Amino acid sequence: MDNLTREQRHLNMSRIKSSGTRLELKFFQLLDLNNISYIKFPKLYGKPDCQIGENLLVFVDSDFWHGWHFEQWKDRLPKNYWVEKIERNRQRDKKKFRLLRKQGYRVLRIWEHSLKNQEKVIEKILRQRLL
Repeated sequence: MDNLTREQRHLNMSRIKSSGTRLELKFFQLLDLNNISYIKFPKLYGKPDCQIGENLLVFVDSDFWHGWHFEQWKDRLPKNYWVEKIERNRQRDKKKFRLLRKQGYRVLRIWEHSLKNQEKVIEKILRQRLL
């Protein structure tokens, strides 16, 4: 059982930023340092973090909230609430990526942990931009 009431949990969750996070700011700084032009938070389905060129959409996702290698660590979560929450996030991500690809966009997901190797992230973006 959660040690917070439903109202307390709702209040805590509502304070978590969905855009303009440190993770996103770090990513945008990386793009700026490498002179890659982009549109920040284009008004498209699924709320991509940025658009590069005409059809490359980039999502910068937290390892925890979006469940990177989730099957390996989900059993360590203290409550079913978190397992269900992250599984819903993962299903929503799959759906939005599928729909955006059907619309002709290329979708690139940058995981939080991958920003530790900035050169690799830039190579990945440049490779996708050329396709």
